[in-house]
Amino acid sequence: MDRRITIALLVVLAVLGGYIWYTFLRADAPPITPVTPAPTPLAVLKFDDAHVTALQVRDVKNNQTTRVVRSGDVWKMEQPAQGDAFTPRVERILFDLAALNAERKIQAPSDLAAYGLNPPSYQVQVTLQDGSTYTLVLGNQNPDQNYWYAKKDSDAAVYLINASIGDDIQEFVTKPPYTPTPPPTPGATPTP
Repeated sequence: MDRRITIALLVVLAVLGGYIWYTFLRADAPPITPVTPAPTPLAVLKFDDAHVTALQVRDVKNNQTTRVVRSGDVWKMEQPAQGDAFTPRVERILFDLAALNAERKIQAPSDLAAYGLNPPSYQVQVTLQDGSTYTLVLGNQNPDQNYWYAKKDSDAAVYLINASIGDDIQEFVTKPPYTPTPPPTPGATPTP
């Protein structure tokens, strides 16, 4: 290979190396991709689910209520019928409600009926050991049906909460958390 070509390639390589160092590797180089800050969560409810003594969900339009109360480490049904509640299901919904965040907040809308909140579809009431209560009402789902409109008792704002949480609240009334009955064990069948 010709000596001039080798020198030219070394110069090109040195220039390219200097460009890469200056652009990407030096300490004060700008980041390759700008860091997008994480959105600040919009807290709707915040309480310790271990201190909950009762949970009541009411279907306002159909006048149906499901109420469970804590009895030691288990949950008991009070409404619509008395008996044992399926504790994992109760604790799952309380876990979701205890740190409920919204995707969006609508500041003090003038017409709550437009969101299905006057009257609401569902009312959730959580009672804590100290006697304090948290109340959340649900209205309609948004047009895409990926959020529910919700409002807490002490706030004029309307929040958009995740549809899965709203669906769990709805099912708490339509399919109360009774302890499931195990299927019968098949008995022995005689062989002919």
